[in-house]
Order: sequence, then structure tokens, then C-alpha cells
Amino acid sequence: MEKFAERYTTQNTDVFPTADAAFILAFSVIMLNTDLHNPAIKEERRMTRDGFVRNNSGICDGQDLPQEFLTGIFDRIKTMPISLKEDDERREKVGASKPGDVKSTASSLFVNNYEEMDKKRENDYQRERDEILRNTESLLRRKTKKGKYRSFKGSKHFVSTQDSGLKDEYVIPMFDVTWGPALAVFSTVIESANGTMGALLSIASDSEIEAAAENAAEATEVCLEGFTLAIRIAALCGNDTARCAYVHALSNFSLLGSGRLLEHRHIRCVQALLELGRDDGELLGPSWEYTFKALSEVARLNQVYEVGAKHVRAELAVKARQKRREEAASKRTTALVNKGDSSIDGNDELDEVSESDDSDYLVDFDDILENDIYDGHFGFDESLDKISLDEINARSVHENLPADISDEIFSRSSSLSTSAIKDFTFQLCRVSRMEIAGYTGGVGNKANDVDLTAVHYRKHHSLVSGNGGVDGKQNQPDIYCLQKLIEVTHYNMDTRPRLVFSEIWNSVSGHLTSTALHSNGAVAIYAVDSFRQLSMQFLKREELGVFEFQRKFIKPFEGIMLKCKNTSVKEFLLKSVEQIILMHGDTANAEDGSSNAGLLKSGWRPLLAVIGQASSDDDEAIAKLGFHMLTAQLRQSLKVKKTAGNNSNTSSSATFAVTEPMRADKFVDLVEALLMYVSGPREDMSTESIDHLVTLCRYLADESIPLPQNCISNHLHPQRVDSPDSAIRTPTEPSPLGANEELELWWPILLGLSRSIGDERPNIRIKGLVTLLAIINQHFFLGIGHSKSPSVLGNLQTLQLIYRGILTPSLEHADSSSSANGGKLSLPDGFIRFMTRGSSLAEVGKGGRKERIEGQGEATGNNWLDTTFDHLMDGAVAIALRSIEVYGDDVLVEEILAMFNTCLISDSTSLAIRGLKRLYHFVANDLVLERITDNTWATVSHMLRRCLAVCGLPFNPDKKGNVDLNSEIINDFLQEEELLPQRRYIGSNATSIIGSLLTDKNIAKHMGIQWYMFLYSGLGMGIRTWDKAAEIVDMHPLQGNGSQHDIHP
Repeated sequence: MEKFAERYTTQNTDVFPTADAAFILAFSVIMLNTDLHNPAIKEERRMTRDGFVRNNSGICDGQDLPQEFLTGIFDRIKTMPISLKEDDERREKVGASKPGDVKSTASSLFVNNYEEMDKKRENDYQRERDEILRNTESLLRRKTKKGKYRSFKGSKHFVSTQDSGLKDEYVIPMFDVTWGPALAVFSTVIESANGTMGALLSIASDSEIEAAAENAAEATEVCLEGFTLAIRIAALCGNDTARCAYVHALSNFSLLGSGRLLEHRHIRCVQALLELGRDDGELLGPSWEYTFKALSEVARLNQVYEVGAKHVRAELAVKARQKRREEAASKRTTALVNKGDSSIDGNDELDEVSESDDSDYLVDFDDILENDIYDGHFGFDESLDKISLDEINARSVHENLPADISDEIFSRSSSLSTSAIKDFTFQLCRVSRMEIAGYTGGVGNKANDVDLTAVHYRKHHSLVSGNGGVDGKQNQPDIYCLQKLIEVTHYNMDTRPRLVFSEIWNSVSGHLTSTALHSNGAVAIYAVDSFRQLSMQFLKREELGVFEFQRKFIKPFEGIMLKCKNTSVKEFLLKSVEQIILMHGDTANAEDGSSNAGLLKSGWRPLLAVIGQASSDDDEAIAKLGFHMLTAQLRQSLKVKKTAGNNSNTSSSATFAVTEPMRADKFVDLVEALLMYVSGPREDMSTESIDHLVTLCRYLADESIPLPQNCISNHLHPQRVDSPDSAIRTPTEPSPLGANEELELWWPILLGLSRSIGDERPNIRIKGLVTLLAIINQHFFLGIGHSKSPSVLGNLQTLQLIYRGILTPSLEHADSSSSANGGKLSLPDGFIRFMTRGSSLAEVGKGGRKERIEGQGEATGNNWLDTTFDHLMDGAVAIALRSIEVYGDDVLVEEILAMFNTCLISDSTSLAIRGLKRLYHFVANDLVLERITDNTWATVSHMLRRCLAVCGLPFNPDKKGNVDLNSEIINDFLQEEELLPQRRYIGSNATSIIGSLLTDKNIAKHMGIQWYMFLYSGLGMGIRTWDKAAEIVDMHPLQGNGSQHDIHP
């Protein structure tokens, strides 16, 4: 299916955005064909059109396929089922033998082929129903032997039949009536089946006590068999309420985690619960929660038993050695007294005795526990004062539960169905989260917000003084379920289809991510290490070129690096990423010649993103570690060799020894990681990252090196807004084959450098701008020494795209920059502001509207303009002038004018004024007047005249006669009053520039009479427009009524 999806997507590039979508839809179509045309499926249970559309929603990376596309597939499958050759042959045979019975409907494929089989199956069902009814009636009437109960061992193997009429007609109604009373009976019997406790001890004989204990054990077995059968029936009948109630009750009767002494019946409940998980895991569903809780507590008790055994053995060993020394000393004393021989070396004898076998003196640990605990089992007042309940329960669990039952439960998860494994992993994640949080509640509450250093769960169950002390080890959260979750993921990783495993991984990765962000560093590091192990195993499975399973699998690494606050965890995460790259990276980089090298494909993106995210970390060591890893990976990928000097700048003293092309997506990911360091807070790393970008440009421009190749077709990725294809193209000649792919390698570098132009640090800003202009001039013009014409470099269309997508958007940094010089807005020499005419209203009413406007001569300057604007425009103009010389075409002049127009229409008054001044310099000094076309003069003239306009003026100032204006029209205009104080400076400078153009005889001559008169008339209209605007502002306050005003234009 993966091969089919890959091939189909390659041949049909405009159908699906990703191969994953084709992969999922192919499965869905096969299931739809079976669902619609299989006669064994009842009509009311067949797939509907809306259901088919709903099942396939969001399969395109969260987006939906067109609804008409899916409904068309549904209609075609419904009318024309998928047919195999063998089925066609059978249908033809049936049609030949029974021509009158052959159906012409779309479902005849199934009906004709299986008509006889259906009749036989129907008869078999009827006979089976009758037989089961007779057997059931016989069983109900049969009397069981007194005191004898049989355990139906063969009943554990159930087969879930979806369309069993017997189940719908008899079993479900009977079970719905009986499960509640049966649960009450079973619960009451188990609760009272203690047979050896209470007043019975004082009045009963030994034989009676033994018989009572036997009856209690037998009753417990019967009830547990009832619990098991009820849980199975509830699951097969789809009664989730009954199943949950029975499993919950069985869990409660186990008394695990209750702090009470576990008796034999409680241990049997634990056994029954775990056996259900082992043998009938397919039927548990959401009830897995109780099984996992029991397994967690059993693991804790086993640990208590092992720790206790270790301490007791150590204590017994010390006592045994002390006893031997005392015996040796006694023998020595006796020998000295009896023989009087001082030559006896007591020390030698003592050493010899000390080296004897400890087994002669040690008592078995189990015998000690049995003698000290169980001989006084019923003397609670005496035993509970000395022995911990946890130790008693731990011994009971250790003796009665098989040691391998938990391993069997988790290892058998690989054989569960798809729906069952989803429930299994979800509940395991849920219990693990509660386990780490200390069993304070379920998922979704504030359980993870508690102080996990205080394990209140264990404190709550420590009933004996001296056993509740919490040392450093006990204060760590439990991670038993987390460990088992990793094992289950390992078991299912290679046995499940990738589509199914991806759904399982969604639950597992979410839990591991939240655990990796845990406040406890040890737990967080364990989660990250689990991620590393799982990733290294997953990457051993080769990924086809059109799929991105690796990227989705490793994607949680980015979230951990971005949100984690623990320095040790982030350092460990970076080391894990480094190890993954070394093991599964490029083949040429593998030092040990590992067979797994080169398997890393789409996983490069999240791994390099994690390295890049280290750039913004507050810890200097983390940032340096990430930058060192990125630099090492860059040099390994490019095979950089230093040729001279010890300078770390690879762009000036390096050569390349590349023999194989790099992956195109990896190249882009390297660029994105470097750009993260360019925008990072550390200036030294930002500077060096820009140098590395220059190295990548030299790598792309080197004709002796094969360009990075697209292992994934472009149509598989959604087009980015900032990609070169998103720029508006002009109707020029089409680019050569492969031009878009080659430009897409350059585009991230150019775009990243353009963003660095808006950096708050002047040094980075200037370096980024200088580097950007140098790259354009060096690599995007045809040079004399080129042996052949590149497919993209030196193309006028490419330069147009660079202007529209790179240079012009850089002017937006003037509006977004936060730095300011605090100076006044400039006016031309000898000019005063518009709207300065006196007014009686202004003179009489101080603090009026006109006075407020006049008082806003101060403006906020932008330091970006002082340090960067002129360099940017000079560089852009230089590129355009060079293109005229090289290509003999002035098409880039229009792009320069577009940049000036962006300045003039900007909300920043300072940017507009600087744009006006630079526009005049461009026309008067940069361009050759004889080569300026009429279209260029038209564009310049309209741009300048637009600067004189007053937006929103409620009438045409050139219109004669009175104009009736009500308060609503006046108020609409006055709402724009805040813009007028700033726009009047633009108008003043535009007037000065227009005057300079009109008074220059040489310019006026080449401009032509048409555009000369256009500017001349526009100048007069602009002056009258501003004059009337000042009159309206001066005379009319904001009105709240509908009164009329007569204005004389």
C-alpha cells in the first residue's frame, strides 16, 4: 500500500498534497467497497455518504479533501464495486448456468457468487440456534453437585460475532437483567468469605475452622469465576457499564493500595484481575486502567520484598560473623586455660573461622519471615506493632503471583487488535501520568500540579512508625508504568503498520512530552532518554521518499526543547539529538560504518530545529553546545576543508570535497537552523552564522558540486507564503527546467538575511544587509568567467522576484522598529507647514482644534531609517542600474519605483519623507534622463501628486458653488484628524520636490509637456485642498446633531 501511494502521488501530482493522504484514502476505499457490497452486512449498518466523508476528514495534514471528491468516490463505488478477476469468472459461470437469475445490480458480484453459501450459512445458523437453546435449557435444569463447583476453563476462548442473532435475541436481554443482581451477590459473598476471622475462633473446633476456611475459599473461587465470565459477556455484548462495574469491583476487592492486610481472597482477586489482562486483553477496553493500577502496586510490593530481603540478609550476615568471632574467642580462652600454651595463635584460628561458610549460621530469610510473622498471624495487636503491613503484603504477593505474569501482559499487546491496542496504550499513559503525580486523580485535573517530591501516596499507606520515613530514593516518583509504556511501544513498533502505529504514537508521544517537562529532573531525563531509544529503533526502518513518518515521530523533540526550563534536560536532549545524527545521519559521516547510516530523511527537520532552538536559550552553555553541533554538522555535510589560517570563518578559507548531492530538504533545514542563531540574542554567534550562510551560497554557486536534490517533490509540500512562487510574476519568458527547484535553495538564505535587516542590533543589521547585497551582486548576475549559463543565476525574472519578495518587504522594518531618535520631522528649506493660516476661532478659543494640530510638530523618528534605509535603497538602486548595463533592459526600474511607492504610502511619516527625497535623487542623479521612458515619468508623476492629496475630503475643492455639508459628513472627515498633522509634512516635502523638478530646465525638457502640466496643476490643487482642509478643521468642532453647514469652495 505504501508503494501504491508513492507511485500514485508521483504520477498524479495535483490530486493529493501528501502521499499519506493517498495511503489513508486507499484503505478507506477498500473498506467502503466491502461495507457496501458484502451481503453479510445488514443494510442499517452499511456506510453512508456522510459517514464516509466524516471518516476521511483531516487526512491531509489536518486539512480536508474536497467534499465533492469524496462523494464522487462513494457514488462510484456504490454503483460499480471493485471486482477481482476470479470473482468475474464465477459471476460469468453463474450467469451462463442461470441466465434468468443473474442480477444486473452493482451488488450482483457478491450476491451471485455467494448465493448458495448464504443459504447454507443460514441453515447452519438456524441449527446452531436450536442446539444452543436446547443445551441452555438442559444446563439450567441440571442440578449441580453439592459443594462441587467446576471452573469452566474452556470458556475463556470467546469469539466476538458482530452479527450474531443469538446474542441480540437472547444473551443481551438476559445479561441486562442479571448482571446487576449477580454483581451484588458476588460482592457480598467475597466480602463475607473470610472463614477464619471474627468470633468463629473462640467457639469453633479445629475441624470446623478448617471446613469454614475451605468453604470460604471455594465460595471465593465461584465468585471470581462469575466475575470473569460476566466481564467477558459484558465486553462481547457491548455493555461498557457492566464491564467497568465488574472490573472496578474486582479491583476494589483486591485491596491493593488500601493499606490493609491482604488475605488469600484478596490475593485471588489480584490474580483474577491480572489473568483477565493476560488472557482476555481484547475485551477489557477502557477497564485496562484498573489492571495497570494493580500491576503498578504489585511492582511496588515486589520492590518492598526485595529491599526487605536484602536488609534482613545483611543483618543476619552481620550477626553470624559476630557469633563466629565470639565462638572463636571462647575457644581461644578455653585453650589457654586448659593447656596453658601461649604459643596458640588465636588470631590465625579466628581468621580461619571467619573464612568459613556463612551458610552454617545463616537462617533462610523465608523461614524467618514465616516464623516471625505467620506464626503469630492472628495476633494483630502484637505483630502489627513490629512488622510493617507492606512487608507482609509484599511476601504474600511474592509467593502467590507468578513472577512473569506482568511481562506476559505487556508482551501480548503486540497481538491485540487495532482498537484494543489504542485503549491499551491510552490507559497505560493515563495510569502512568497518575502514577508520576502520586495517584492524586485522573487525567484532566490538577494532579500534575502537586509537589511530586512529597510522595503522599506512600506516606498515606505507611501505617507503622519507622516504616514511613521517606528517604531520597523514596521521594522519586514511580515510573513503573512509564517503563512498561516504552516496552509496549518497542513491541508494537515493528509489528504494526505505520498508519496504525502513528495513532498509537500520538498517545505515547503526548505523555512522554509532558513527562519530559516534569519538574523532577530525573523523571524528565528518563522520558527524553526513552524518546531517544524509541527514535533510534524507529529510524532503523527505511522511509520511502514521499512519506514523512520520521518527521512526525521526532516532532515532539521541538516542543520539549522549546518549553523545557531545566538546563540538564535540554543538555541531555541535545546530546541525544547528536547521537541520533551520528547513528542514522549521512552515510559518509558514519565513522563506524554502521548499516543504519543514511536512514535519516524527513527526520532532519525536527532534529535541526531542536539545535536551532538552542540559540534563544537563556543558558550560555546550551547555546554554545547547540551552535557547536550545528557548525560540525554543516562542515560534515559540505565536507569543508580549511586551506589557510586558523580563522573560524569558513566562508573565506574553505574548500569543498562533496561527492554526493545533499538532500534539498536537509539543506533548507540547515539554513533555517542558522537563521535561528542569526536572530538569537548572542551577537558573536549571529555574526558567525551569517558567515556560514555565505559558505552555503558558495556551495550552491560552485559548478563542480552537484546541487542538493529534491528527494521529495515540491507538490507534496504546501506552498509557503514567503516562497519565491508566491511573488507576483510578470509575463516574461518561462524559466528553464528546474529553475524553481534551484531558486528554492537560494530563497531561504535571501529571505533570512532580509529579516536580519530588521534586527535591533545595528551591527547585525548592517552585516545582514551588506551580505544580502553582496550575494545578489555576486551570484545573480552573469559573469564573464562562467563556463555555462546557470539555470537561475543571471535571470532578470529572478531579480524581479528578489525585489518583490526580498528587498521591498525589507522596508516594513521601518514601521516595526522600536528604536527612535526623537527628532523633529524635517521640512524643506524656506517652507512652512500646511494648515498654518490664522483663524479668529483659534485666536479667541485657546486650546482649540487648530492649536492642538499645530502643537504636534514633534514626531518620532526611527533609528532604522538613519542607519539602514539609505544603505538599502542605494544597494537596490545599484542593482537596478547594473542590470541596465548587463542586460540592456530597464525592467528593474519599475521595481525601484515600487519600493519608493511603498515608502510613500507607509503609515510612517519619516519613511515617506525619506522616500520622497531619495526618489528625487534617483530621478535627477541616478538615472540617465535620456533613457527615462514615458511610463517611468507617468509613474513618478502620479506618485508625487498622490502625496499632495488629503484623504477623505468631503468635496472637490475645484467645484464651484455652495456645497451643503451636514454634521455626519464633517464628523467622518474629522475622524481622520490624527493623520493630518503627519501628512502635512509629506505634502510640504512633495511640494518642494515637485517645484525642484519643474524648475530644472533639463528635467522639464525630458519630462515632456504632458507630465509637466500634470504636476503643475496637481501642485495648485494640492495647495487649495490643504487650505480647505485647514478651514474645515479650524471652523467645525465635532457635531452631534444633523445641522447643515454652507462651505464656499
